[in-house]
Amino acid sequence: MALPGREAVIAQVASLSVECADCGRNRWWRPDQLKRFGVNGNTPLAALSGRIVCSACRADGLPGTAISIQAALIDERQRVRSEARMLGDREVLVEARRA
Repeated sequence: MALPGREAVIAQVASLSVECADCGRNRWWRPDQLKRFGVNGNTPLAALSGRIVCSACRADGLPGTAISIQAALIDERQRVRSEARMLGDREVLVEARRA
């Protein structure tokens, strides 16, 4: 999550939904798949709109720049809770095997 007054960056993103308004194509991308657009972990989310284009539209000779981007941010607290739950389930399974 971004701190108040600071922009969210790619390192805080779990996945991105990129939809082209021209052709309707919708894709989900992980942040590591954006390297071909010159994006790294410190790239602000606001800078993505100028870098990502629709490859299907480009192949048809259209500009491919009418896209909308939605980011699913990483919730650190949720990640910690799910890891703790997973570890707790493993401990229960181990105890059940001993009995």
